[in-house]
Amino acid sequence: MSKFLFRSLCLFSLLSTLSCVSARPKVSTVPAPQNVVLSETHYRKEYVWVPGDQVEVTVRRVPEVSRAVVIRPDGFITLPLVDEVKAAGLTPSELKQTLTKLFSARLNNSEVTVIALQVPPPVVYVLGEVNNNTAVPLRNAPTASAAITYAGGFRRSAKSGMTSIIRLGEDGLIRAIPVTDTAKGQPGGVIGMRGVLLQADDIIFVPESGRSQVSRFLDDFVNRPMSTVNGALGLYVNFRWLQQIQ
Repeated sequence: MSKFLFRSLCLFSLLSTLSCVSARPKVSTVPAPQNVVLSETHYRKEYVWVPGDQVEVTVRRVPEVSRAVVIRPDGFITLPLVDEVKAAGLTPSELKQTLTKLFSARLNNSEVTVIALQVPPPVVYVLGEVNNNTAVPLRNAPTASAAITYAGGFRRSAKSGMTSIIRLGEDGLIRAIPVTDTAKGQPGGVIGMRGVLLQADDIIFVPESGRSQVSRFLDDFVNRPMSTVNGALGLYVNFRWLQQIQ
């Protein structure tokens, strides 16, 4: 074998090895199972109308009252015959039931269809000891670290090492998932917050430093989720977790 051919084969082998190493995916921080708080019951998620949503309301055989409307900042829509109707905070099926009842008082055998024409992009929510409890577009906050930065960062009173993601799993259980990195020498939970990708409607919860029974507050999120979320945000949330009967 010539020296040129031998060197070429060695170079090809080295490049192939480096390619395999560089293609190896980065591993996100995964919390130990015993640290995850699980809900006691199963839930399903339904979309909830929020201000700014564009809704098409169709009344069969009555085109003069059918139209596309935008939910106003006060949460209401305006339609012929029924006038002002509160839409924000309702699921599509609830709004359909409400409109069917209202139109039935003025029309015979009214059949109402409600279709979403335009809804906001996916978001995540940041709650607790951050400067602004807020909803954040998912495209602007792919990780917990980015979402917290978008929300103005931690308050001085924050116990950042206890930050958790509240998430509804495919199995119907709500989880409070720690995003801290417990590896020795790592700066608190910063590495963990950068390493875990968020999903639509995730809730990033930052507890207060020095407050006792942090696990009790996490339990509130997984077992009384919507009352806790709505109470903390004080604004419209575009989903609702509904308890499933097993």
